[in-house]
Amino acid sequence: MLALRPLFRSIPRRTHFFARTMASSSAPLQEWLVIVPDFKGALDKRLGARPKHLEGLKSDRDDMWLWGGAMLEEPIKEGDSGPPKMKGSAMLIGAKTREEVVERLKKDVYVQEGVWDVEKVEIIPFKSALRKAL
Repeated sequence: MLALRPLFRSIPRRTHFFARTMASSSAPLQEWLVIVPDFKGALDKRLGARPKHLEGLKSDRDDMWLWGGAMLEEPIKEGDSGPPKMKGSAMLIGAKTREEVVERLKKDVYVQEGVWDVEKVEIIPFKSALRKAL
């Protein structure tokens, strides 16, 4: 009779998914889930400011904007024409501190043009498990 070998080899208790680097004075980036509503009736302002908003994102660090987009009042239906009914934005930002996130949001054209209601922003420390594009 054959002796059965274990199906799985011993797995180390700790598996590190990051590379160790030399100590530095800069803090690592933290992911921040940011949810910011639009002011009521701001859709036209949003649409008008959108090109400047998207262009402004390009001047930031490559690792700042991890994903982002508009929150909708309802799903987009096949055959709908015109812009979707947007009610705010959700995004994942890479920054060292919450304050860095706040300062960047304040500079955004959506704030300057009265689209985002930053008084109601939620900024939540976050840790991604999975990120995929559609």
